[in-house]
Amino acid sequence: MRRRQHPVHLKDLDWYKFVRRYFWDDETTPYLVPVGKLHRGQARYEIFAYAIFVSLLYGAATLLIMGGRSPYAHSFGASFYSLIVACSALTFGVTRHFLAACACVLAPVGGLVFSLSLDIHPDLGSWDRVLLIAFSLVWLRYSVRLMHIAKRYEEMPPPPART
Repeated sequence: MRRRQHPVHLKDLDWYKFVRRYFWDDETTPYLVPVGKLHRGQARYEIFAYAIFVSLLYGAATLLIMGGRSPYAHSFGASFYSLIVACSALTFGVTRHFLAACACVLAPVGGLVFSLSLDIHPDLGSWDRVLLIAFSLVWLRYSVRLMHIAKRYEEMPPPPART
């Protein structure tokens, strides 16, 4: 068995390149790239991640509501709303159409209305409610970004050729 001549020390590793390569790449995770500078490949990655997140979240909510495992068990309105949002997210992921993106904005709006008006859980404290509202507002802002991406998707340049 061969041994390395020089041992690798932690100080020799370039952590920034590691994190940038695996967790924050401008090609595959372009969340901070302005919409005007995106190309279709970046937009495709961003729309795909959003569609997976929303469809899994609201698909699970639909199953929980219809299965009787939630506080709003067997509520037709809540289960129908969750199903519509999950289907619109899947449609948005496949077609990248602007109207499907507009329907996906219903997801954070519904979460915001739900956390503001209804009693989600009897033991939910005020800080928990504040965190839910803050998450819903950030999610709403990001959903508006995705609407802009869907609106400009057809006029975006194609992805550059890989070398």
